[in-house]
Amino acid sequence: MSSYNLPPPRRITASNLPLPSHRGDDENAEPGVEVKIDTLQTSSLLGGTLVRAVVATSKQIPTSNDGHGELPLDDVPGMGIVLPGGLNMYYLDLAPNTEGTMHRTTSADYLVLLSGKLSLLTPAPEPYQIKDGKATYGDPVETVCHPGDVVAQRGMMHAYVGLPNKMLRLNVD
Repeated sequence: MSSYNLPPPRRITASNLPLPSHRGDDENAEPGVEVKIDTLQTSSLLGGTLVRAVVATSKQIPTSNDGHGELPLDDVPGMGIVLPGGLNMYYLDLAPNTEGTMHRTTSADYLVLLSGKLSLLTPAPEPYQIKDGKATYGDPVETVCHPGDVVAQRGMMHAYVGLPNKMLRLNVD
Protein backbone atom coordinates (compact mmCIF):
# COMPACT_ATOMS: atom_id res chain seq x y z
CA MET A 1 0.00 0.00 0.00
CA SER A 2 3.06 2.25 0.08
CA SER A 3 3.37 5.02 -2.47
CA TYR A 4 5.41 3.49 -5.23
CA ASN A 5 6.38 -0.08 -4.32
CA LEU A 6 10.03 0.84 -4.76
CA PRO A 7 12.72 -1.57 -3.60
CA PRO A 8 13.93 -1.06 -0.02
CA PRO A 9 16.34 1.88 0.33
CA ARG A 10 20.10 1.33 0.50
CA ARG A 11 22.34 2.76 3.20
CA ILE A 12 25.87 3.70 2.15
CA THR A 13 28.21 4.03 5.13
CA ALA A 14 31.74 5.41 4.68
CA SER A 15 34.17 5.04 7.61
CA ASN A 16 37.87 5.44 8.33
CA LEU A 17 39.72 2.17 8.76
CA PRO A 18 42.25 1.84 11.58
CA LEU A 19 45.70 3.07 10.67
CA PRO A 20 48.06 0.05 10.49
CA SER A 21 50.57 -0.06 13.34
CA HIS A 22 53.52 0.15 10.93
CA ARG A 23 52.19 3.61 9.86
CA GLY A 24 51.61 4.87 13.40
CA ASP A 25 54.79 6.96 13.50
CA ASP A 26 54.10 8.60 10.12
CA GLU A 27 52.67 12.04 10.93
CA ASN A 28 51.44 12.38 7.33
CA ALA A 29 49.61 9.03 7.24
CA GLU A 30 45.87 9.05 6.69
CA PRO A 31 43.62 6.01 7.14
CA GLY A 32 42.03 4.14 4.27
CA VAL A 33 38.27 4.43 3.85
CA GLU A 34 35.80 1.57 3.93
CA VAL A 35 32.50 1.96 2.05
CA LYS A 36 29.70 -0.46 2.98
CA ILE A 37 26.42 -0.70 1.11
CA ASP A 38 23.50 -2.51 2.65
CA THR A 39 19.81 -2.75 1.87
CA LEU A 40 17.67 -1.54 4.73
CA GLN A 41 15.00 -3.82 6.11
CA THR A 42 11.57 -2.28 5.86
CA SER A 43 8.59 -2.87 8.11
CA SER A 44 4.94 -2.05 7.51
CA LEU A 45 3.06 0.02 10.05
CA LEU A 46 -0.58 0.98 10.47
CA GLY A 47 -1.96 -1.65 8.13
CA GLY A 48 0.60 -0.92 5.41
CA THR A 49 -0.13 2.81 5.10
CA LEU A 50 3.44 3.44 6.32
CA VAL A 51 6.62 1.61 5.38
CA ARG A 52 9.64 2.42 7.57
CA ALA A 53 13.32 1.54 7.46
CA VAL A 54 15.77 2.55 10.20
CA VAL A 55 18.79 4.38 8.77
CA ALA A 56 20.72 5.32 11.94
CA THR A 57 20.26 5.68 15.69
CA SER A 58 22.49 7.00 18.43
CA LYS A 59 21.81 7.50 22.13
CA GLN A 60 24.01 10.60 22.16
CA ILE A 61 24.43 13.81 20.23
CA PRO A 62 26.86 14.47 18.73
CA THR A 63 27.24 10.99 17.33
CA SER A 64 30.65 9.33 17.10
CA ASN A 65 32.95 9.02 14.10
CA ASP A 66 34.68 6.05 15.71
CA GLY A 67 34.45 2.57 14.29
CA HIS A 68 33.95 0.87 10.96
CA GLY A 69 32.16 -2.20 9.67
CA GLU A 70 28.51 -2.62 10.53
CA LEU A 71 26.79 0.56 11.68
CA PRO A 72 25.67 -0.06 15.28
CA LEU A 73 22.06 0.86 16.04
CA ASP A 74 20.79 1.81 19.49
CA ASP A 75 17.35 0.61 20.55
CA VAL A 76 14.56 3.16 20.22
CA PRO A 77 11.79 2.80 22.84
CA GLY A 78 8.06 2.63 22.24
CA MET A 79 6.92 2.85 18.62
CA GLY A 80 10.48 3.68 17.51
CA ILE A 81 9.85 7.36 16.83
CA VAL A 82 11.80 9.32 19.47
CA LEU A 83 15.13 8.37 21.06
CA PRO A 84 15.38 10.61 24.16
CA GLY A 85 18.64 12.58 24.14
CA GLY A 86 19.72 11.03 20.86
CA LEU A 87 19.25 10.64 17.13
CA ASN A 88 16.72 8.48 15.29
CA MET A 89 16.86 8.64 11.51
CA TYR A 90 14.54 6.59 9.35
CA TYR A 91 13.14 6.33 5.86
CA LEU A 92 9.35 6.58 5.71
CA ASP A 93 7.04 5.87 2.81
CA LEU A 94 3.54 7.22 3.42
CA ALA A 95 0.75 5.83 1.25
CA PRO A 96 -1.22 8.33 -0.87
CA ASN A 97 -4.36 9.80 0.66
CA THR A 98 -3.39 8.66 4.14
CA GLU A 99 -4.10 11.12 6.93
CA GLY A 100 -2.26 10.71 10.18
CA THR A 101 -3.54 11.66 13.61
CA MET A 102 -2.67 15.06 15.05
CA HIS A 103 0.07 14.46 17.61
CA ARG A 104 3.14 15.97 19.27
CA THR A 105 6.59 14.44 19.59
CA THR A 106 9.15 15.65 22.11
CA SER A 107 11.89 15.66 19.48
CA ALA A 108 13.17 18.00 16.84
CA ASP A 109 12.20 16.29 13.56
CA TYR A 110 13.72 16.95 10.15
CA LEU A 111 11.80 15.67 7.13
CA VAL A 112 13.30 15.60 3.64
CA LEU A 113 10.64 15.05 0.99
CA LEU A 114 12.08 12.85 -1.74
CA SER A 115 9.15 12.58 -4.13
CA GLY A 116 5.45 13.37 -4.43
CA LYS A 117 3.76 15.86 -2.11
CA LEU A 118 3.07 15.90 1.59
CA SER A 119 0.56 18.04 3.46
CA LEU A 120 1.80 19.14 6.87
CA LEU A 121 -1.17 19.95 9.10
CA THR A 122 -0.63 22.19 12.13
CA PRO A 123 -2.76 24.27 14.50
CA ALA A 124 -3.20 27.96 13.69
CA PRO A 125 -0.67 30.43 15.17
CA GLU A 126 -3.04 31.37 18.03
CA PRO A 127 -2.82 29.65 21.44
CA TYR A 128 -5.30 26.83 22.00
CA GLN A 129 -6.35 24.46 24.77
CA ILE A 130 -6.95 20.76 25.16
CA LYS A 131 -10.30 20.16 26.87
CA ASP A 132 -11.74 16.71 27.51
CA GLY A 133 -9.10 15.24 25.18
CA LYS A 134 -10.03 17.55 22.30
CA ALA A 135 -8.02 20.49 20.98
CA THR A 136 -9.67 23.87 20.51
CA TYR A 137 -7.52 25.00 17.55
CA GLY A 138 -10.31 24.52 14.99
CA ASP A 139 -9.40 23.64 11.41
CA PRO A 140 -5.73 22.80 10.95
CA VAL A 141 -3.48 24.92 8.74
CA GLU A 142 -2.19 23.02 5.69
CA THR A 143 1.32 23.53 4.33
CA VAL A 144 2.00 21.58 1.11
CA CYS A 145 5.57 20.27 0.90
CA HIS A 146 7.23 19.49 -2.44
CA PRO A 147 10.19 17.28 -3.45
CA GLY A 148 13.42 18.74 -2.09
CA ASP A 149 11.67 20.58 0.76
CA VAL A 150 13.11 20.13 4.24
CA VAL A 151 10.70 20.53 7.16
CA ALA A 152 12.22 21.31 10.58
CA GLN A 153 9.64 20.50 13.25
CA ARG A 154 10.41 21.59 16.77
CA GLY A 155 8.19 19.64 19.14
CA MET A 156 4.85 21.03 17.97
CA MET A 157 1.46 19.44 17.19
CA HIS A 158 1.27 18.08 13.65
CA ALA A 159 -0.20 15.51 11.30
CA TYR A 160 0.60 14.47 7.74
CA VAL A 161 -1.56 13.77 4.74
CA GLY A 162 0.18 11.52 2.26
CA LEU A 163 -0.02 12.65 -1.28
CA PRO A 164 2.23 10.31 -3.33
CA ASN A 165 5.59 10.81 -1.57
CA LYS A 166 8.77 9.48 -0.06
CA MET A 167 10.55 11.18 2.81
CA LEU A 168 13.47 10.75 5.10
CA ARG A 169 12.82 11.54 8.73
CA LEU A 170 15.42 12.48 11.30
CA ASN A 171 14.42 12.87 14.95
CA VAL A 172 16.80 14.54 17.39
CA ASP A 173 15.90 14.91 21.06
